[in-house]
Amino acid sequence: MGSWGSKPRRRALPRLLAPTALAVAVAVGTLAACSGDDSDSGDQASAGSTTPTTLPIGQVQTFDGLSRSHVDHTVDYPQTPPVGGDHAPVWQNCGFYDQPIFNETGVHALEHGAVWITYRPDLAADQIDQIRALTQQPYTLASPWTDSELGAPIVFSAWGAQLALDALPSPAADEFLATYREAATAPEPGAPCTGGYGQTR
Repeated sequence: MGSWGSKPRRRALPRLLAPTALAVAVAVGTLAACSGDDSDSGDQASAGSTTPTTLPIGQVQTFDGLSRSHVDHTVDYPQTPPVGGDHAPVWQNCGFYDQPIFNETGVHALEHGAVWITYRPDLAADQIDQIRALTQQPYTLASPWTDSELGAPIVFSAWGAQLALDALPSPAADEFLATYREAATAPEPGAPCTGGYGQTR
């Protein structure tokens, strides 16, 4: 697989992603022309601080001041998992992944209005099955989180918003999905969640 998320940080865009990024450049340019410049919309990092080891369960946290430039290197995000910021030129396809994905492609999917579900790798199989079922909904993707300790067993992230959960099913999860999938809070709601990058690291 690719090496987008490998150390050292700020590694250049891997060759694996480069052809895909070129292939979608025209589509991205068209979207930018129609819905506003997809380059930087503010150089400020998120107003939130680095995520603590544990997250408040069942409480939606929101963040603003998120930059959104396309970059060709890895990004150190202040939230864990990220809820926005600079990202890869190509988005992650929505769907279920049983291996970690590149944070930078995941964040691009958030920009398009997707909800990204991350979970601890040791999560119970029945919980993973429920997460997999949720990814059958449009604009939803899921992957295990291995970069650091996840602050809760399951974390739902959208552009500028995050929800930590102990388990599924959860009314809070249903409400988060209904509120944030393809929501106007994302910079490019309704932009593609397919036809991008469909592999793991």
